[in-house]
Order: sequence, then structure tokens, then C-alpha cells
Amino acid sequence: MPSAQDFDFENLYGVTEERALNFWAAHLQDEMGSARWARIRDSTGVYLASVLGHFSLQSVDRLAVLREDYNPGEGDFRQFADLTQIAEMMLRQLTSAQNPLWMESAGAHILLYAGFFQSQNRHRHNIEFYATMGRDCYRMAAVGKRAKMMKLVAAEFGQYLFHLANVHRNLRESRYLIRAEEQP
Repeated sequence: MPSAQDFDFENLYGVTEERALNFWAAHLQDEMGSARWARIRDSTGVYLASVLGHFSLQSVDRLAVLREDYNPGEGDFRQFADLTQIAEMMLRQLTSAQNPLWMESAGAHILLYAGFFQSQNRHRHNIEFYATMGRDCYRMAAVGKRAKMMKLVAAEFGQYLFHLANVHRNLRESRYLIRAEEQP
């Protein structure tokens, strides 16, 4: 059931989770091409769109996430403020008990920061290093019912970073283009 906050967001901006997912899926399909999209749509394609949809509908308090007392629960989707924070967490995580949900979260944040926001991060961070780290995060997240999905994302991780960077570039270049929605 949607929370009051979700309802307010939908009323203010007219954006629902479904519309956000469809927006990102359409742009990923445009970037990848119909043939490639058709091959991955029902597996990793919808997952990638859902990652972008999640981040587009969630706000992140960067200062709160960077505080030393930020301590999400084991079953919580962990937030990361930037790529450096992910690298630091990975070093600690590799020497302690692993948390698959946090590994997926780190991988999803790498998709966002090193993929979608690659143009902002490529001069500060080694994108290839984070491509490898993201792949490894998804491999470590490959447990239980979602193991197959996580392994599929890991297998194509570098390629997905490339596609997400291109989606960002295409959206940035067409930001003033307003497309009228077709009425049913």
C-alpha cells in the first residue's frame, strides 16, 4: 500500500513507480536497440529500469549517509553517497561477514554513479575499477531466489555501465525536447 509520502509525490509530480519504470525502460530500449532489448527485457532489462526508477523516486541525504553513525539494518537497502564510500565499504565487507543486500545496493549505486553519472565521475574515479567492483558486488549478491538475476547483471555489468552513460548523454542532449503523450 502506498504511503502518504508516495501519494504526495504522485500528486505533486504526476510520477508513479510504474511511470518511472516505463520511462527508464523506454530510454534503455532506445539506447540498446530493439533487438538487444528484446533479449534482456524480461531478465536484466526490467531490473536496470527498476534501479534507475528507484533512484529517481528516492531522495538521499548525502550528509546523513556520510555520517559515522549511519548504520542501516542488515535487511535495509543501504544508501551510498558516492563511489569512494562504496570502495571503503567493500574493503571492510571483504574482511567481515557479507551482506548480499548491501552488495546489491553497492552494485546498484555503482550502476548509478559510474554508469548513469559517468560523465561527472570519470575524471575523479577509475570507471574500469568500479566496473570490476560492481560486477563483484552482484556476484556476492547472488544468493537465494535472486541469484540468477544477480549473476546475469554481473555478467554484463561493464556493458550496462556503457548503456547507462549513453542514456544519460541522450537525455541531457534532448532535455528541452517535450514529447506529448499519446492518448489512448
